[in-house]
Formats: sequence, structure tokens, C-alpha cells
Amino acid sequence: MTAEIQPPQIEDVPPARRTSLEGLLAESFEGWYLRHSKKTLMSVEVVRAAAVEGRPVGLVMLKKLNSFIGYVFYIAVAKDYRRKRVGTTLLDHSLDYFSSIGMREVYSSVEEGNAESTGLFMSRGFSRTNYREVAGKYGPLKALDLYRRMLVVPGETLLVRSLDARSEPCERRP
Repeated sequence: MTAEIQPPQIEDVPPARRTSLEGLLAESFEGWYLRHSKKTLMSVEVVRAAAVEGRPVGLVMLKKLNSFIGYVFYIAVAKDYRRKRVGTTLLDHSLDYFSSIGMREVYSSVEEGNAESTGLFMSRGFSRTNYREVAGKYGPLKALDLYRRMLVVPGETLLVRSLDARSEPCERRP
């Protein structure tokens, strides 16, 4: 049984304050993913942190790929706060953000075999997709460009969720 925590407060983190979040990345990633997440932390458009009692316990990195597609680069949660809805809260806020700026789709990629991350995204309406489906929707050259900009690498599963006007705001989903 996990102890309940107060709901985390979500805040935008400007570039000048992002290095303070590197410890969360070190708890969540290793190897290539850790190196890339640290680089992305400093260059990505939007970083939001989840704080409990003023202490950052999670973060999400977001990017617009074009005028209607958003991308969730990374979600990282401190070990002591996993399975306490911090990741869910960050993802819900991310979907609300993308919806509020007119995005029609959101993508993310997860390492194959990472059942927890896959489960998180699937619980929020994401489904598996692949290059063939993306190419069928946008054409092969656009699909290649999207894959390049998302940095989808072998061993990862691409996930997608449509954001349409009929969707409920994320905070009201079960």
C-alpha cells in the first residue's frame, strides 16, 4: 500500500533554473538516455516540474514538432514518489498544455519492455503506432522528419494520442 501524498504543484521551469533538476534525471535514467535527457533539459522548449512541499519530485520535457503535433520527450519522477500519481499529473498537465496551444496529436516514445512508462501513457489514451502508420498519415518524408525530430531509436515504441475538441480536459479523466 502506498502512502497518499498531497497533489504536486506543477510549475514551468525557465532555462536558468533547469540544472537543479538534473538529480531527478539521474534517478530515472542511465547511459545514453541520461546523457540525452540532460542535454534536452537545457534546450527543450518547455520543462515543467512537479513539486511537493516546495521540493521538485518530477519533471516533464515538452516540444512542439510543428503547428499541430506535440512531443513528450521525458517524464522523470523521484524514486520515493513513483506510483503516487506524480507521473500521471505531469502527463495530464502536458496534454492540457498541448491542447491549449492547438496541438491535434501528441507523440512519445518509450523503451521496449518499460511496462510502467507504457502503462502510464496507455492509461491516458495513447496507443502504439509505427513508421508505416505515420508515413500513411503524413507521407514518408514527413514521417522521417518527425522520427528524426523525436529521436526515436531502435528498441523504442512510438506512442500517439489524438487531441480533439471532443476530449475532456485531462483533470476530469479517471
